[in-house]
Formats: sequence, structure tokens, C-alpha cells
Amino acid sequence: MEDSIDLFEPFYIPRDVPRLILKSLINSIYKIEVSGLENVPLKGGGILVCNHTDNLDVLVQGTSIDRKIVFLGKYELFNPQEPILKIMNQDDSPLSTPILSPVKLALESGLNALGDVYSKQLKKWGSMPIIRASEGMNAKTALDYYEKLENYICDILRSGEIVSIYPEGTRTETGVMGPFKAMAAKLAIRANVPLIPSGISGAWRMSSPQAFLTGAAFKTKITYNVGNIIPPEQFPKESEKKAAKMLTEELEKRVYYLTSHWERRGQSRRFATVL
Repeated sequence: MEDSIDLFEPFYIPRDVPRLILKSLINSIYKIEVSGLENVPLKGGGILVCNHTDNLDVLVQGTSIDRKIVFLGKYELFNPQEPILKIMNQDDSPLSTPILSPVKLALESGLNALGDVYSKQLKKWGSMPIIRASEGMNAKTALDYYEKLENYICDILRSGEIVSIYPEGTRTETGVMGPFKAMAAKLAIRANVPLIPSGISGAWRMSSPQAFLTGAAFKTKITYNVGNIIPPEQFPKESEKKAAKMLTEELEKRVYYLTSHWERRGQSRRFATVL
């Protein structure tokens, strides 16, 4: 945690301001239908699980649920200045010449300052940067990193926050829900917090330029359904690995039903007695 004084603190925008703006914006473009919000706990930590179809998923979740949601985002989203700095520091960059070095230093300082403010603003809204293991890490470094990340997320959950996790690990390329990874279930077991299954449908590729150019995006129906929670007392009484596997299989079933037809939402609720 940072102990230094942040001079920009008075200028950060409260979360509710962009949330209301974004909610009005996406509802003016798409036809958003939401159900099951009563299943989101009013307080306490929890893991919100959802399939991942499009960048719209985050916007739909974040504007539909009143509580602050902590989203995990790629490191690059929090550091948009880095690609520009990389170009500036190339050997063939005009800014690499001695005569322009003062300009280069000034630009670097300005871009890093803006990037820092932008990153802090995203974090205040509930976002958390993560680094993918494939990006320059060896196996041991990646293992250490993800162990620390999991411990950090557990601390956030125990402090009473809701964390959103997409168990597929990435957005679907085909529109079909992919297999779930066990991270969400494992974290819920460790932090002793409920799992909140949810499903989104209709959003696939609806934030793409093509969707707007063809008019397909406008008034497209997007549904977001939240199902019954799986509280810790219903977690399997098995080893962490086996319990996480069982919970992951259960979550995959529930999310599948929540992303399908409206009438299947009732079937998802019946799963509450399985575990």
C-alpha cells in the first residue's frame, strides 16, 4: 500500500458519476434486461462468477449491481502510456537524438504522471491489474506471482468486497461458453465467502465497430441474470482441490442455464440443493 501523499486525491471522480453516465449510455444503445439482483448480498465479501462474451460484460455488471464490484483487468489497461514510451525509446526515434533529449525526458515524465493518475482512478473505481503468466515470466516467477495475487484477492474478499471473476479466463471467440477454470472456487473456499453465479447473453461482439456500422448493436437485447448464491456452508467437505473441482463443475452448470433461455433460470435455482 502506498503511504505517500497523493496530490491528485481531491480530483478523483467518485465511482457513482461514471456509473450513472455509462448506465444511461448503454441503455440508450442496447436493450438491457436484468434479473436476480436480489441474490447479490447487501454486505460481506463474495465472488461474482459470469461467462465472458464481450467487453460489454464489465459495463453491464458494473452498472446493474449497486454494490462496488472489484474487476480484474489486464495490466496494459492500467498503463496505457507504456506503448507510447516504448516507441519513444526506440533507437530510430527522433527523440533519441541528443538535441531532443530534454523534450523526451519531459514527455516521459508527463506520460508517466498521467498514466499513474489514470491507473489510480481505475483502482478507486474497483479495478485490479493482473499480469498474465505468459508475458515474460518463467514458471517459478509466474507461480510466485499468482500465489501472491490469490492471497491479495482473498484479503480483499475477507474485507467485505465483491470480486468479479470470469472462470473461462478470456472472452469467447465463438460466442459459445468455454470450460471453467477453478480459480474462483478455490478463492471462495480459502476466503470462506459465497459464490454468486450469473450469466450474460446477447453481448457477444456487440461492442465491435462492425456492430455499430451495421446497426446490429442498436437495441440489441442483452440479458443479465443473477442466480442463487452458493454459501460456504454448502461447499463440499473435501480437500481444497477436489472441492474446488466440484464447485467449478457446479458453477459451469448454473452459469450455462443463466445464459440460456429465460425459463431455464428456474432450473438454475434448483441447483441450490445439490451441494
